[in-house]
Amino acid sequence: MTGYIRINRSVFKHKVFKEEPFSEILAWIDLISRASYKEDTIRFNQYTKRVKRGELVVSPKYLALKWSWHVSKVRRFLKRLAYASMIGIVTDEGISRITIVNYNEYQHTTTLQANLQAKLRSKSDHILNNKINNKYIYAQSFKDFWDNIPSKVRKGKGAAAKAFKNIKTELKVDELARRYRKSFSINKQYTKHPATWLNQQCWEDDEVQGPQFTTITPKQFVEGYQFVGTFGEYDEFTKNGQKYKKHRFKKDAKMELDS
Repeated sequence: MTGYIRINRSVFKHKVFKEEPFSEILAWIDLISRASYKEDTIRFNQYTKRVKRGELVVSPKYLALKWSWHVSKVRRFLKRLAYASMIGIVTDEGISRITIVNYNEYQHTTTLQANLQAKLRSKSDHILNNKINNKYIYAQSFKDFWDNIPSKVRKGKGAAAKAFKNIKTELKVDELARRYRKSFSINKQYTKHPATWLNQQCWEDDEVQGPQFTTITPKQFVEGYQFVGTFGEYDEFTKNGQKYKKHRFKKDAKMELDS
């Protein structure tokens, strides 16, 4: 069965219906109903935002409250819609700007003027949605990279994000993060900040390429401890979740807790 039905927005507040968690399809219809049917200026919390036809500005926490979902479920649902090219989404300061892709197809118009306007806007809407989707994918990829590098070197996030956006490599994000972690394990105290590392294409350095493995010498084997690597004058180990170090050159050196 094809065609259209019209549903008034007031149906979501009708007293005859029991309040219960939304199904996914009802949540999707709710997003369409919340989208602005024209260019407008709205206020959301303390912010004033401009919205275009087919856009809505909302927070995942608000949708979670409205749909009776956990906020993490809302984020997964929106991410899945974006992946399916049903929406474009950009999140900033905890607020999501959502664009309903092909909004005009969901809002069947009845006048010739509205149809003509929809045709004139379709090309620019398509370009806008592509830009929004690309921005979302980029933002998510950078987040995956940032979350998977050592916390001690997560500095200059803005500069790192800008550098990440401009890099040209066929490496996947997890491999890029792995190579940065390897650079950190080798250079520890002198590791370049993420922005510098990305700008200088340090993922191509010989020292970070290839699989992560360490050859253990008999001297580095200590029963009960896991050898991590050699850093400066020390061999480093782990045991029961704690870090230890042992001086490489001192005779009868003992294992020390690495603070």
